[in-house]
This record gives sequence, C-alpha cells and structure tokens, in this order.
Amino acid sequence: MNVVIVDTNVIITANDEAEHASPDCVERCQKRIKQILDQYETSLVDDGWRILNEYKRYVNLETRKGIGDLFVKTLLQNLMRQPAICTMVRINPLDGSDTNFDEFPVTEALSDFDVADRKFIAVAVAYEQVYGEKATILQALDRKWEPFQKALEQEGLQIDFLCPVENEV
Repeated sequence: MNVVIVDTNVIITANDEAEHASPDCVERCQKRIKQILDQYETSLVDDGWRILNEYKRYVNLETRKGIGDLFVKTLLQNLMRQPAICTMVRINPLDGSDTNFDEFPVTEALSDFDVADRKFIAVAVAYEQVYGEKATILQALDRKWEPFQKALEQEGLQIDFLCPVENEV
C-alpha cells in the first residue's frame, strides 16, 4: 500500500478553491484524495495534530461540499479505527516548537525551507525510520517547494508535484 502525506494545498485545490488552479490540476488533486478515501493509499499525519489542525482551518466539516472537506472529515472519524485510511506518526519537536523537528534534515540546502511546511517533511522521515518504507508527499500549488526539490530528493524524500506546470517558478 502506498502511504502519502497530503499538503494542505492539495485539499484546497481538490475543493476547487485554489486560485490559479487549472481544471486538470483540480482533477488530479481530487483523484489522489479519492484514492485515499477508497483505501488505495494511506494518509499520514503527525501525533501532535499539527497537520490535522491545519487541514481543519481550510475546510468546512459541516457541509462536506467538496472532496477535500470529506477527506478531512473521514480522517478525523477514522484516525484510530482505520489505519488503512489514516496513520498517526510521532514526530519530535525541538524545544517545544511546532515548526522545528528532530526529524527534519539538518542541511544548509534546506535551512531556508518554509518552517510552516517542515511538519510534512518530519512525518515522511519519521515514517521511514519506524516502518522502513518511504512516504510520498503530495504537493499541488505551493511554489515555495520548487527551489528545494533537488535537496529534498538528495535526502531521500519523495515529492509528487500534482500540478507541475502550475508549480513552475
């Protein structure tokens, strides 16, 4: 089974609420979310609820209008009961921080990586350390990841840019 970490912008795009997302990009994000909902892929989140709390800020759990809304609601409902849908991974914050983690690679090439997105990297690293297999980070429209693609790959991280044309800097 494939394991993935879904960046919040994938959920926003799947809900068709992202500015500048092409219909093709929206469709690709929706398809990946559906794969998780259909249990072809497992979504990973952190044990401190940093990722889930970020998701909750960008969806409407009451209406479930979009597939991104349904995705987050499904994760919350199945967090402890259905590890095939969602698995929680322990990451270790440095000095009580919610942005710096022991698992985040300490390299000069990643020193300027967006601190708000470091939790996604930390979960991928922690998952591989515990389970011995790689998780893929799903990324849609966040252009801040592009300059770090090679450095992330050199650290053994797998990033799937679902909207590569729109991601170009």
